[in-house]
Amino acid sequence: MKTLMHSLLAFALVSVAACSSSPTATKTRSEMDVGTKTGMVKNIVIKDTITPDALTVYAGDEVRWINQRQDSVTVTIDGPLEHNVSCRNGFSKAMGMGVDNSTTLASNDTAGLCFSRVGTVKYSVKPSSDTRTTMADTHGSITVQ
Repeated sequence: MKTLMHSLLAFALVSVAACSSSPTATKTRSEMDVGTKTGMVKNIVIKDTITPDALTVYAGDEVRWINQRQDSVTVTIDGPLEHNVSCRNGFSKAMGMGVDNSTTLASNDTAGLCFSRVGTVKYSVKPSSDTRTTMADTHGSITVQ
């Protein structure tokens, strides 16, 4: 009887220790870092305005900015991106060290980010400094679920 009791106690302790680091069903998406890529790509088209200016995605989806203007534009994300993205295209710092929060897109150029944390990300699009245009600075938001 004691041996059976000790075996059950040992099994229970091993089970609790093994499960303590894995997410449980009681945790919500906002409590977990979600970094898996879902394969969905959501486009933001830049013309005289940005379409859509408010976008909702799932963590791991790629958000891609497409410049369909004749002039270059700069896309700037408010705040640092270092631990908030799981993939990037066009937002790299020099020599691939880290993630820059802005990028310049030439005409018909694209750049993308996969946001890995739940929350709202705000960004702006403005004409590049070398561009003479009447495009006003525009702002948008991305809600990551």
